[in-house]
Amino acid sequence: MKLPEIIRKMDQLRDELDSLRPITEDRLNRLNQKLRLDWNYHSNSIEGNTLSASETRAFIIHGITAEGKPFRDYVEMQGHDKALKKLEDIVHHELKITEKLIKEFHKIILVEPYDSEAEINPGEYKTQPNYLISTTNERIDFEPPQEVSKLMNDLINWLNNHIDPPKRKRRKYDLHPLLIASGFHVRFIQIHPFGDGNGRMARILMNLILMLCGYVPAIIKLEKRKEYYTALNLSTLDHMEPLAEFVGLECLRSLEMAIKAAKGESIEEDDDLDKKLAMLTKELDAEDGINDIKTQLSFEILNQQLNTWLFDLINDLITTTNKFSSYYLSSNHYIDFQISNLNRIFNLNEPNVFDKFKKYWEEIYSLSKYTITQNCELKFGVRFIGYKKGGVDPFDCNYNFEIKYEQYRYEILVDRFDVISNSKIINSFTKKLLHKHLLPEEIKEINTQWGETLFNHLEYYRKRQNGNDKI
Repeated sequence: MKLPEIIRKMDQLRDELDSLRPITEDRLNRLNQKLRLDWNYHSNSIEGNTLSASETRAFIIHGITAEGKPFRDYVEMQGHDKALKKLEDIVHHELKITEKLIKEFHKIILVEPYDSEAEINPGEYKTQPNYLISTTNERIDFEPPQEVSKLMNDLINWLNNHIDPPKRKRRKYDLHPLLIASGFHVRFIQIHPFGDGNGRMARILMNLILMLCGYVPAIIKLEKRKEYYTALNLSTLDHMEPLAEFVGLECLRSLEMAIKAAKGESIEEDDDLDKKLAMLTKELDAEDGINDIKTQLSFEILNQQLNTWLFDLINDLITTTNKFSSYYLSSNHYIDFQISNLNRIFNLNEPNVFDKFKKYWEEIYSLSKYTITQNCELKFGVRFIGYKKGGVDPFDCNYNFEIKYEQYRYEILVDRFDVISNSKIINSFTKKLLHKHLLPEEIKEINTQWGETLFNHLEYYRKRQNGNDKI
C-alpha cells in the first residue's frame, strides 16, 4: 500500500472510530491494556531489553519479576510504563509539546542516573558526543552536544507550527499528522539529544503527535526492527515518506484493533496465540520434563508397578504388621483389590495368600480381556481384635494403607495415629504420575510410618486404661 492510500485509509478509520465513541469503559480498558503491554514490550525490546512478552505482562500487571533478568531491565520497563500513562493526561488536556515536557518524559523513562561510556542524567541533554554502529558496520555520528539545545528548540517550533491546538481542533493541517510525526521522529533521532533512551523517546513523541491529532499509537514490533531502521535511515525531515509509509501501516493495524475493541470484538491478533504457545513451550521445556505426563492408566502400567515396587512394599507392610499380632487375641489382614468391574479381597491370615494374590493378578494380566474403564484401588488393611491386657475393656486396632489410581496419576494414603489429637487421620503420603515409581527411601518411610502408627495406637490405649492419658 502506497503512502497516499495509507493516509486516506488512516483518516477513514479514525472517523469510523470517532463514530463509535463514547467507548464503554470495559472495552476501552481492554484496548488500552493491549496497546500498553505491546508498546512497553516491543519498544524496550528494540533497544535490547531482555524481558519476554510474558515477563513484561507479569511485571506490568502483577508486579512479578523473573529470576536471572538484569535489574536495569525492570527499571527501564517500569519507567517506560509510567511515561505511557502520562501520555493520557497530555492528550486529554491537549497540551503543547515543549522542551520541558520532553525532558520530563526522559526523566520518567530513565528513572535514575547511571554510568555507561558516559554518565547518563535523566532529563538532561547529553554532554558528550554519541554515535552508533549500523548493521553494515558504518559509524553514524549524531549532532554535537553544544548544538542540541538550539536544534531541539528549532524542531519543537517546527512541530508546534504544524499541530498547534487550533489546527488540531479543525483538523486542517498543511502537512498530514503522519508526515509530521514521522518527520519529528527522524530529526529527533538525528539530533540524539540525550545520552540514552533516544529511540524510546522518539517513538513516544511520535505517537503523542498522532494521538493529539486523533489517531492511535503505532506499535513498532521487535520482529520488524530491521524494516524500521531501514525506513528511518532513508528518511529526513524534508523527505520523511519512507518512515511515514512504515509507521502508517502500523497505525492502520492499531486503528483496526481499536475499532474491534469499540465494537466488543476480540482484539487478539492472529499471531498472539502462536506467540503465547511458543512462550509456553519454551517455559515448559525449561522445566526439563519434570511434570510431563507420559502415560495413562492401563494393565501394563499396573503390572510394571506391581513387579517393580508394589509387591515389595506390601510384603514389608505384612512383616511389620505381624510384629503386633501377639498383643491381640486375633487379627485380620487383607488386600482389597478393585479394578474396573473386578473386586477381590484376599485374607492374609490364610496360608500362602500373598502368592495367591500375585497369581490372581498374573492371570488377569495374561488374559488381557479386561479394560480399565474407571479408577482402581488397592488397599492393604489390618484389624487387630481384643488387646490381651485390656481387662474388661479391650480395644481394637483398625488401619489401612491405600493406593488410588486415576487416569494419569496415583495417590498413596496412609492411616496414621495422631499423638496430638489422639485419633486416626488419613495422611496423603504422595501423589505421582503413573510412570514414576516409588523410590526405595519412600518405601522405607511408608513402612516406618505404618509401624509407628500401630505402636502409637497400642501405647495410647494401653496407658489410658492404666489411668494415664499422657503418652
